[in-house]
Amino acid sequence: MTKRYTFRKLINDLHLWLGIGSGIILFVVCLTGTILTFDTELSLWLDKGTHYSKKEGNKIPITTIINTIEKDKEITVKEVIFYGEENRNYTFTTLTKEELKKPSRGTSITINPYTGKQVIAQSNVHNFIHTIEELHRFLLLDKTIGRPIVGVSTIIFIFMCFSGLILWFPKKIKKFKNLKVWKQGFTIKTNANWKRINYDIHNTLGFYALIPLLLMGLTGLLWSFTWYYNGLEKVLGDKLGKSRFDKTITIESAINSPKNIAYDYTTILKKTDSILNYKNFATRVTFPLKPNESIMVRKKSDAFLAFDAADKLQFNPYNNALISKSLFKDEKLGSKIASLIRAIHVGSFAGITTKILYFICCLIATSLPITGTLIWLNKRKNKLHKKSKRIY
Repeated sequence: MTKRYTFRKLINDLHLWLGIGSGIILFVVCLTGTILTFDTELSLWLDKGTHYSKKEGNKIPITTIINTIEKDKEITVKEVIFYGEENRNYTFTTLTKEELKKPSRGTSITINPYTGKQVIAQSNVHNFIHTIEELHRFLLLDKTIGRPIVGVSTIIFIFMCFSGLILWFPKKIKKFKNLKVWKQGFTIKTNANWKRINYDIHNTLGFYALIPLLLMGLTGLLWSFTWYYNGLEKVLGDKLGKSRFDKTITIESAINSPKNIAYDYTTILKKTDSILNYKNFATRVTFPLKPNESIMVRKKSDAFLAFDAADKLQFNPYNNALISKSLFKDEKLGSKIASLIRAIHVGSFAGITTKILYFICCLIATSLPITGTLIWLNKRKNKLHKKSKRIY
């Protein structure tokens, strides 16, 4: 009698063959994601000389450093990041004349705040992390090829999370009341043979890591598909990424003001600290590239579950007056999610706690293609063994 092809069997087959088809790519993406969970910490730890400088007297005024950088008439300073630690170097972003004409990330340079000199990277840690990032996002291929491949694999990964949950539940409804059956889904039988342990690792650990893995997958699609990026912006009702910080405030006094503006950075930073009076959080100052733009200051928020969120202030560059204040805690839910979208993807939205959780879940995700393949090979071997017995 032929067995009926059930919905569960369909889900099982899709889970199996899609997993085998995308296994290598998902293994690479998850492994690199595991490394990137602590990319900042790795860089600070392995390359301290680049990020920190010995205290030597007083810090040089920001104005002096900017003037030194801009002595080269081809270079314009776009922004600077200050960090909470006293001996942490400044990070400046600069643009060339050509880059000013079109949207550009610019070039990051590190400056010793006590000497005003540029700090040259003392190791290849940054290059290593950058390579891992490119492997994670587009497999070191051309972006037009690599991104869709990673994107489709991520869609498969999301499907496998849901299909895996369906397969995790007991096969028959009548077993739902059996506590022993549920216990099997929540525990790993360590005293069993290696095949059973491998199955439990795949089944049980996959269940425990499900929610973080779905968050990683659903946010990860943003870096692969424009349609998904634009669609999520519409759903959340706010912009994502750097476009959230487009300057929309026009300074009316710019028309009758001098072309060269002498910013009072000290006053602006003091005002910022008086309004956003929490310490040891990074502060990013973005300078106006056009006469009618404001100075934007962003400071990392100390709000609950928002370690990577930023409160935003905007100042008139002609009189240093505060003209806009946007606090993370006052934003709508959609805007909060938009602000934290990268933090949700990498697990930094609640600090070190969620980073450790994401690291463990990424390790589990990395193991799933391996344990899943072993389960398939063991079942295939058993079927062939049974078939050979029938023949003989």
